[in-house]
Amino acid sequence: MNVRELSYLVIVLLLTSCQEKVRKSYDASIVDREKIDEAFNHNVSQVSFNHLYVVLDSVTYSQFTQHDFLKETYSSIDGGLPDFKAVDDRTTSCYLRGHKHFIELLGPNNEYNEPVGKSGIGFALRNKGEHFHLGVTPKLKQTGKPYLNFSETVEVPLRKENITWFKAFYSPTSRTSLHTWYAFYNPAFLDGLHQKEHREYSREAFLKVSYSKKQLFEGITGIIMTCTLKDYKRIAQEMRQLGCKLLSKKDKSLKIASGDISITITPSDTIAFSRINEIHCSLNTADTSITKLGNLTISNMGNQSIWNLKNLYKDYP
Repeated sequence: MNVRELSYLVIVLLLTSCQEKVRKSYDASIVDREKIDEAFNHNVSQVSFNHLYVVLDSVTYSQFTQHDFLKETYSSIDGGLPDFKAVDDRTTSCYLRGHKHFIELLGPNNEYNEPVGKSGIGFALRNKGEHFHLGVTPKLKQTGKPYLNFSETVEVPLRKENITWFKAFYSPTSRTSLHTWYAFYNPAFLDGLHQKEHREYSREAFLKVSYSKKQLFEGITGIIMTCTLKDYKRIAQEMRQLGCKLLSKKDKSLKIASGDISITITPSDTIAFSRINEIHCSLNTADTSITKLGNLTISNMGNQSIWNLKNLYKDYP
């Protein structure tokens, strides 16, 4: 063996030895998980869907609140906080209670003076390892962006005491017909509501008194909407900043995993205001009934229920 061959052999042996030392010294347990999560945008607030609202026309709302099948079989329906009373002719808004989600339906003479066709979607937020406090803020993928930088704290009177229910964050919007907000919920509110201590807030705990598994409605699985270009960009960016996964894209329509549901957003430059076209729900028991109520059709297909609201907007641009 000459000198050149011997030198080459030594170099190979040294490199092999170094690689073995690197392999032996690597320990997955000492990797800085926080830095990895931050690098891959995992260090953001956890999102889950809470509820939505839609303002119905007078005929549809009246038929809905008076429909025996909907009140007795389809879902638990009540007049809202603080007592979850049964709806009657004077009730201007009603609530359908599921296991984790609920739907709020408003009539045209609602107490908020919201116009027919207007809607909103509310999400719940949670920061890992952080309890609710009034200074809580969302953790987003990027700071300094014009999203979720406005907030409002909501209190509700319970047993002669005003208790903070949630702190909601939203993006600045003007003249939108489809609001979105993202809220941190206060477990002390559940204490006042149920007269029992709660270490953390859960959607199930809020709904447990009014939800019944014996009824059909279990929850929401998807929301289909058409948006103005401005609302389309806002909602898509809010989802992006919270790390929500893009499930699919067809042309400009986006299907996004928004917590435990999916939302599908399609942009339009021909509509004057954004709208929810369909609400997809899951049922506890298979059913095949179809219920038509003014401008709303609810079609049950096995364990799925689809609310078609497109007719609600037929007289609007």
